[in-house]
Amino acid sequence: MAMPVESRLYLFARLPDDVGAHLDVSNDIEPALPGLNLVSAARRHITITRLSDIDAPEDHAIALVRWIMATMPPLAFHVVFDDVVVSARSTLLKASQPLVGALRCQAHVLDMLRHYGVEPGRHAAPVPHVTLGYGYKDARGVRPIDGISWLVDELVLVRSWHGRTWHEELGRWRLPMTPRVAA
Repeated sequence: MAMPVESRLYLFARLPDDVGAHLDVSNDIEPALPGLNLVSAARRHITITRLSDIDAPEDHAIALVRWIMATMPPLAFHVVFDDVVVSARSTLLKASQPLVGALRCQAHVLDMLRHYGVEPGRHAAPVPHVTLGYGYKDARGVRPIDGISWLVDELVLVRSWHGRTWHEELGRWRLPMTPRVAA
């Protein structure tokens, strides 16, 4: 009997192509990759918000996110990942310092959802990270690396088909830059 396929909604920040290419050849990251079930470069991302946890029907959540992104989107932000975290379950890129811009982006989206009467849920704002792969069985721990950074200037709304390793894109938005104050 076939297992039912579950879908989940997420607001993602995808990695730019040049960052993905850098990760593929990085001497800092390569030692952590053998033995992993790698996440393909096209699926690597930072989860900004888990929208499946909000208290609203999926169609309403999609429409609401489209409205927020079209009228009051969060601002673009920089990220710097400088740790590789290896566990028995997964290998992640994480930041040794809070990613203030990513956290502001999450808070903005969650505040806007609340403003429109939708409760985001307990797990709606995961700690920003990039999953490189799953199933590592050898040495575990945190290893500092040279920082991998980029400007996040676009968010993507996706329906993730759990177990099928497929992300259905439902919307894509450019993020405005922070306005500069004249001196």
